[in-house]
Amino acid sequence: MRMSDLIARVMAQRRVLVWFGVAALAAACLGILVTRIELDSDVINMLPKGFESVDGLKIYDRDFEQTRELTFALRCQPQDVDKLEEFAPTFAENLRKQSWCERVLAGSPMETPDGIRDLQSIAVPLLLNLEPATFEQTMSILQPERIQERLHRLHQEIEAGSPRPEFELGFDPLGIIAPALKPFAEANAIEQEQPLTSPDRTMRVFLVVTNQSSLSAFECQRLMRQVNAFRARAGDGWEGGPLEVLVTGRSAYVAEISLSMRYDIVATLGSSVLLVGIIFFIGFRRWLPLLGMGFSLLLSCLVALAAGLLVFGRLSMVAVGFCAILVGLGVDFAILIFGRYQQARIDGEEYPSAIATSVARLGRAVFFGALTTAVGFLALILSGSMGFSQLGVLIAIGIFFAGLFMCTILFLFVRPGQAPQRHDWVFEIVKKYVRWSVERPAPMIIVAGGVLLLLSVIGFSPVPPLRFEASVRSLEPKNSRAAEALQAIMAKMPTRWEPVLAIVHARDAQELHDDWQRITAHWTELQQAGKIKGFSTPGALCLSPVWMEKNREHLRTVNLLAVRQTLEETLRAEGFSTDSFASAFKLLDDLRAVADPKAPLSDWRKQLPKGAGWWFLVDRYFARNPLLTTGFATTNEPVTIHAQSEELSRELPVPGVPMILSGWSYTLADLQPWSQRQLLIISALMALFDVGLLAILYRDFRLWLIQIVTLAFGIGAMIATMKLLNIHLNLLNVLAFRLVLAIGVDYGIYVVLVWQKTRELEHDVAGVIKPVILAGLTAVSGFGSLGWARNPSLSGLGIACAIGIFWSLVATIFFALPAMAAAKPKVWREE
Repeated sequence: MRMSDLIARVMAQRRVLVWFGVAALAAACLGILVTRIELDSDVINMLPKGFESVDGLKIYDRDFEQTRELTFALRCQPQDVDKLEEFAPTFAENLRKQSWCERVLAGSPMETPDGIRDLQSIAVPLLLNLEPATFEQTMSILQPERIQERLHRLHQEIEAGSPRPEFELGFDPLGIIAPALKPFAEANAIEQEQPLTSPDRTMRVFLVVTNQSSLSAFECQRLMRQVNAFRARAGDGWEGGPLEVLVTGRSAYVAEISLSMRYDIVATLGSSVLLVGIIFFIGFRRWLPLLGMGFSLLLSCLVALAAGLLVFGRLSMVAVGFCAILVGLGVDFAILIFGRYQQARIDGEEYPSAIATSVARLGRAVFFGALTTAVGFLALILSGSMGFSQLGVLIAIGIFFAGLFMCTILFLFVRPGQAPQRHDWVFEIVKKYVRWSVERPAPMIIVAGGVLLLLSVIGFSPVPPLRFEASVRSLEPKNSRAAEALQAIMAKMPTRWEPVLAIVHARDAQELHDDWQRITAHWTELQQAGKIKGFSTPGALCLSPVWMEKNREHLRTVNLLAVRQTLEETLRAEGFSTDSFASAFKLLDDLRAVADPKAPLSDWRKQLPKGAGWWFLVDRYFARNPLLTTGFATTNEPVTIHAQSEELSRELPVPGVPMILSGWSYTLADLQPWSQRQLLIISALMALFDVGLLAILYRDFRLWLIQIVTLAFGIGAMIATMKLLNIHLNLLNVLAFRLVLAIGVDYGIYVVLVWQKTRELEHDVAGVIKPVILAGLTAVSGFGSLGWARNPSLSGLGIACAIGIFWSLVATIFFALPAMAAAKPKVWREE
């Protein structure tokens, strides 16, 4: 018994049994969905694996505390700048009182007494970490005559009315703290380029470290609900004009992206179902089969989603868009199968026979259509991107089940006694066009071929160019308040462009110190040669046990008791109060304590207070594991092209020092060759697969050549449209080309396979052209509905695919069909 006859018998005689099987499958899928659903909102997982720059972003995102940092900004009108200065301390104090706030940086730590005291607390470890020769030179400042000379000079400057000596005495009474902090200040001079107040004083920035336990989607949503509640009342006490409270940061992005994923699922799936349903109803004017199509597609989505959760564990923000795509593609099978079923019923066949006829005539075309589409989407696995790999697998699974369900479950919603549709105005229009194009193919070949050839020339020519966008903004969510806040801050503040990150992981403290010493020396040479603009490193905070032990040995040769006595006598002689120099005496006591060979080496991490503002700087360089660090190199211009990232990858590393270069701008530039490979090589592989499959299917050179030219026209017109509409390529929407090749070839397969075997053009060719047109429009609707998505990767992919599928459909109907009629003429018979 043929498979088509078996399906017809089961659907006609075992309908209740089939319903039980469908219910069991749906229940199992829903159970998996409820118990296993977990979404991944990390945009980094959209990037491909196997690149050090991407791995660096993941390391920095996972292991460094800065990812828990939020940036608040107060923005006022120019006439309210004085009031903003008065209100800023109140706002900062209110921030510190919030339960989710761990630390607040409202200004430079050096401008506050606490900040100076905190910096003094780590002076001893940094002093011991000086190069031994520099340490000996610094210790010579403690000679009695130099102490006397220094205090006498500063006393005279104070009497002369200069304010600088008072600050110097308060910060560094002995004169040895400044040399200890000099490497630290020089290595971090780059941070001084980013003040917390805009030049026009209309914006104040506050950095906040939160105490959230993780960066999971639900934790970030919980935090941002509290933050937004604070923003609503943050203006209490403000007496000026309109005051904006902006906030951005990793948690803000994650919360918005995770919430937008829900919107994307509802908006894209809802709009896709609506558009597809309208097209289906216009084509067939049947409500019950429309419901059956929707049910079959929903079940296909459930099966694919359940299988995806079992395979991947959690799904990315791009993968959630598979439902809208699957609806747009899976409905093709429903249109083809039901269209042929209706035609069989019109020809007088009974219900079981009509089912068998539709499955027998178009089952092969549906199978190969599903095969090419599934292969096209499975090819996304080669992209290396977890998000797009999941998308490809989910759609491949869904397409398989959609084809199966449309050949079986769809007929549960087709009443056996329902009379066939007698007048079909859509079919009549299609039949007239097919008849005209078959009888007189030349005019349509000339017109359609000319238009498609012109567009293809524009598309494949280098002028105008198809621009490639490699910026972080191409990955930002649409209508994102966090992104808008960041852009507003960047516009107001005189910031540099994003630096390149250099991540170094050492095995022990001495290796970490030696690595950064070598990196600092090398980068200094690069800066002097003009190859980089500047840099900052944690080298001054990476302690060297070897240097510290040598310096302790020298420290034991210094008579610190005599230094203390000289200090006391000099203070009395100059008229200073000894109480005002308590920090100096404490520093001497600390040096005496650390000089003891039995005392452990000082660790600045344990001495720097937990709430110190300096942690904002420290957290930029040190991960939770103190042996995992990062430095920053500022380039002479923004990194936008691969040539720049390639040059930096040659210049910045130091031989013998394991280093990972990263940063968003650097990574996106580094990925440009990968994206071009996706566009050219893998799309070419998909094209070769199509060429080979078509040769096996058609076994006719002329029909094969027509189909190849049709595919080329579709891709060429797609590229031309993107150029003319100023739609840029980015790292991710280049994947659209392989999908268009996989989907667009299906329409030609449906038409050519029928053309080769038909003897009744009205029943067969005209009968398949109508479903092909409807299927193409539904696919365009399915992908086009992704344009509503807030995820730019998803919306960009959807728009590019919709354009490509539209032109593939146009090329099939208006070029391939008349070209086949000219190459393989057939006589039109209408009985």
